[in-house]
Amino acid sequence: MNRKTQNKEQKQIKAQGTVRERILQSACRVINEKGYSGASVRDIAAEAGLTEPTIYLHFKGKEEVLFSIVEQQVEDSLVFMREHMAGISGAHQKLRKLIWAHLRYNDLHQDYLKLVLLDCRSNYSFYKSDAYKVIRRYSGIVLSIIQEGIDEGVYPLELNARLMRDIVLGVLDFEAYTVLITKEIPDATQDHEAIMALLDNLLLGWASETNDSANKSKRILQAAIKAFAKKGYAGATISDIAKAAKVSDGTVYEHFKNKEDLLLSIPEEYFQSHLDRLEQSFNITDNSRKLRRFIQYHFRLYLDDYDFLLVYLLLIQLNRTFYKTRAYTALKSYMAVFEKLVEDGIKDGSFVAECNVRVYRNMFFGAFTHMTLRWFVVECRGQVDKLSEINQATKYFLDMITPKGEREG
Repeated sequence: MNRKTQNKEQKQIKAQGTVRERILQSACRVINEKGYSGASVRDIAAEAGLTEPTIYLHFKGKEEVLFSIVEQQVEDSLVFMREHMAGISGAHQKLRKLIWAHLRYNDLHQDYLKLVLLDCRSNYSFYKSDAYKVIRRYSGIVLSIIQEGIDEGVYPLELNARLMRDIVLGVLDFEAYTVLITKEIPDATQDHEAIMALLDNLLLGWASETNDSANKSKRILQAAIKAFAKKGYAGATISDIAKAAKVSDGTVYEHFKNKEDLLLSIPEEYFQSHLDRLEQSFNITDNSRKLRRFIQYHFRLYLDDYDFLLVYLLLIQLNRTFYKTRAYTALKSYMAVFEKLVEDGIKDGSFVAECNVRVYRNMFFGAFTHMTLRWFVVECRGQVDKLSEINQATKYFLDMITPKGEREG
């Protein structure tokens, strides 16, 4: 191939790329103005100053145009995030910077954000698209940072990394709703410190507690349960249990006389825990117990009606018009009950005074959305112990706002 032909081909490729960019930029404006259902390929072509056949030369149809916008923007956000995280060491500092970069990018690209939250996530096909694969890569980065924190010993050994990822991504999504739809705040970055205060109290508070004797004992018991269940009494060794609990063999013997003592301590721990919960179920006058009851009620309310949950998550919550209806007014009243429980707990000292109630609300409802989407849409073929995750989420959200010395085991 001679130089002249090569230059000609390069110009053609560049021109095609320029046309594609024009289409995507025009589509973003049109869809944001008219909504996905109201926008047509003809509208996009007119906005771009092109003919409809030219659009179809580059894309199969309107849906591919939409997904391509999102794919491009998520790739761009990954570059933005990496630039801001360059040179940062330590998992928690990385998490802090990632959250700031995410909030900042969303504030700077609100038109794109509307397409992701309101037009893509309500489309079942989106979860099988190349655009969603890029989002999964981003989600994987968040997960890897959390796992790094566990491996470093900065975060507690027993932390459920996937559930923690859902909490982080959930609050980031709901912060975006707060800016774009409910307009409670002008930009999301102003909530960065409030988000981190909640996460610090949960993650770092736990980490500082995992070194004490009581927590080591619980870790050993949890490791023993898994070892005995998998290998039986004869097959499980003290060394196996110590390794799983990340303690030395000697530490196990500091807490338990021998393997039999360890085995028989398991039901004692469980029965006492059940007794405490039984007493609590008849005594819900304090705000911590009320909040626990609300959180578990919320999960079970939706899980009891699987069909409604899917319709709500994909077609109602992500519908622009929903936020102008009486149904949304009812939802706000429901959320207000949650907020009042937290506010009352702050007043009586059950919860930390620095808790930002609005951000905490966003974190809870955002986590619920991400958890249930993962269960029923993203990983619908996988087996998830939903009850266990609900109990873990309940503990995380209570620990997040409970003074460290008053947390339950």
